[in-house]
Amino acid sequence: MKKIILIFLSFLYLNANEIQLIDANASKDYGVYGLVQKYIELNRQIKEFKKNNDENSSTYNGILKEFERDKKSILSQIPDMIVEQKIDEKAVENFLKAKQELLKLQQKSFNKPFIYTDTSLNLVYFNMVESFFSSLFELEKLFKNAESSESIISTVDKAMENLQNLTDIDLDTYKSKITDPKELEKITSKEETITNAFNAYIEILKYLRSNANLLESNYLFSLLGLQIWIDKINTFINIDFLNVGKITISALVLVFFISLRRFFSNIVYFFLVRLIYRNKKEADDIKVIFIENIKKPVGILLICYALSLCLTIAFYPAPLSVKLSNLFNIIYAVLIAWLVLKILDGYGVVLVSKLAQKSEKKEVVNLVIKILYFVIIIIALLYVLARLGFNISAIIASLGIGGLAVALAAKDIIANFFASILLLFDNSFNQGDWVEVSGIEGTVVEIGLRKTTIRTFDNCLVFLPNSTIMSANIKNWSKRRMGRHVKMYLGVGYDATPEKLDSCIKDLKELLYTSPLVAHEDDSALKYGDHTTKYRQNLVSINDLEGYKNACYVALSEFADSSINIELYFYTKSIHSKEFREARQELMLEFMRIIEKNGLTFAFPSRSIYIENLPPLDLQPKE
Repeated sequence: MKKIILIFLSFLYLNANEIQLIDANASKDYGVYGLVQKYIELNRQIKEFKKNNDENSSTYNGILKEFERDKKSILSQIPDMIVEQKIDEKAVENFLKAKQELLKLQQKSFNKPFIYTDTSLNLVYFNMVESFFSSLFELEKLFKNAESSESIISTVDKAMENLQNLTDIDLDTYKSKITDPKELEKITSKEETITNAFNAYIEILKYLRSNANLLESNYLFSLLGLQIWIDKINTFINIDFLNVGKITISALVLVFFISLRRFFSNIVYFFLVRLIYRNKKEADDIKVIFIENIKKPVGILLICYALSLCLTIAFYPAPLSVKLSNLFNIIYAVLIAWLVLKILDGYGVVLVSKLAQKSEKKEVVNLVIKILYFVIIIIALLYVLARLGFNISAIIASLGIGGLAVALAAKDIIANFFASILLLFDNSFNQGDWVEVSGIEGTVVEIGLRKTTIRTFDNCLVFLPNSTIMSANIKNWSKRRMGRHVKMYLGVGYDATPEKLDSCIKDLKELLYTSPLVAHEDDSALKYGDHTTKYRQNLVSINDLEGYKNACYVALSEFADSSINIELYFYTKSIHSKEFREARQELMLEFMRIIEKNGLTFAFPSRSIYIENLPPLDLQPKE
């Protein structure tokens, strides 16, 4: 059943040179008029309280908060009351007559400073009331027609500008001619009344402006002709105490969105996965994980949205309560943040892993995901705090005041965070690299915001703070492109002749210089690098920068205690553990064959003992 949308306009009456508010409903506590008067009175009480009390008092802030809480309560009720008022035609007629009488009195009293000033102030007040409540009447029309928030903001801005222009009058010339203290006191009191009302009107209009997006909730329903369908349903089923049309449409909306939950997850999956992944097998592989991840947040989000639509239909054509709209916006923010995090967990990780495979910089991608989590949570938290009425600008500004204390308390956390950023861009190591840091040797598992995880070769997981890593020496064995070092000595016996040694050394050199397992002189960055390498070689030692080693030496080293040592110094082409060990084994077997081929033997530690005085030995067998 369509509500009657009415508004009521207060009027003023001049009696004994004072402003009196006259209205049939003025004594009642409901309606826009009553709420506005309460708000004006609260502003007056706050002003008196601040004037008569010490701000350093223990109860000062508590009482002010109570006043502010009451003001917010009144403000939240005003949008609902705007569409429930009626125009009192007689009150409007009396209002216009009183205004005309004031205009006539003003024109006749140019030579009477007190009467002219007093009458002018009365007219200012009349005009303010007329302008303010006229703007509320315009807003009532906008709510009824379900206009957009831009229209609401434009109307409110125009109303505030009109109020400002109405109060911009100069009566100092006439006031200076008033000599009676009682008359001056009345003028001052009336100016305070006008100022207080003006401030209250502006605060109310600013509240409506800041919540314009919450008051446009019926815009879509107006476009869809909701009232027409409600009236049609009520025509078929007419129950006096129930609005069957609203109940029916609300039930249909609820059923529709509940049934949409599963399909919506598939729609999101289609747009985020199937349109990007051309490989059907890859898309199907992540379908189950993706849909399972987002099904729950999507379902709750759709149900909450359906409930908000049902409440909007229940209030229609009046706008949904600002408190309820605010509550649903907070719920939406939390649920959308949850949904985005779930999408990152499901689809984002898969997509980012693909990027990581291409960029070979997994730790950067991993950090990006964690930063995205953090940013999403912070944005959602700030939005919720803003909706709860907190001053976000003040909160951010307060971080500057408390920043020093926070920095001192969390200096290690901050140091580790910035160290993680530096590690990523310093390119000291990547995920999967074999490193040795602060006596810990193993494979880098993950570079986090606070710590780096290393898995040692005895399968122990070690966590190192990033700030510790930044100040330590880092050995990165994985930064080799070609050339893993081998240095060994072949010790042959002292029965070797120079000719045999020379032949053996020549054979060893030929083996190392020609073996495909050994890095040779032409195996360098210039051969395997890109087109920019030849230009960079003049700036840096390009082989050392890129990780190429190809030195190869074979020569007699020393005459040791038990052997003549041949030094072998070379690099295998392969740097990977398994291939390196296989190459080293094959070369060592070849070394043995060369030693045997040249008639040499491997020496082993031995000691010769000489006895100067040996007693005679009886070597005759005993009978």
